[in-house]
Amino acid sequence: MSHYSEVSIELTDAGCLVAALELLGFKGKVEVHREVQPLYGYQGDARPQQAHVIIRRQHVGRAANDLGFERQADGKYRIWVSEYDQAHNGYNNAWVGRLKQAYGVEKAKAEAKKRGYRVSEQKQDDGRIRLVLRR
Repeated sequence: MSHYSEVSIELTDAGCLVAALELLGFKGKVEVHREVQPLYGYQGDARPQQAHVIIRRQHVGRAANDLGFERQADGKYRIWVSEYDQAHNGYNNAWVGRLKQAYGVEKAKAEAKKRGYRVSEQKQDDGRIRLVLRR
């Protein structure tokens, strides 16, 4: 049985988190719950970890466990990812980095739109993303 590890990330906006996960290939595969729901292991066994935003194991990879994002009392999300999925399915520090980048882009776009800007996104050759804001 794989064990979950806690990874600390500064995510606070559920909508931007879902948008970022969709950009990383989970479009239509992200569950959002008001109350925490259990995460399940690769054999369908309920784990003690719970989350508000969940990607079920069938969307994660072969012999995978659920990925979960649990909203904390301070509004930040904790990510739950199994050691197996970190080592064998690519949900490691590099993936968390891509998630943080996608989240940052989505959050910046959302805030700019709230302030009346039109936003366009340009991907750079080196992997960076450039946002252009116009009124």
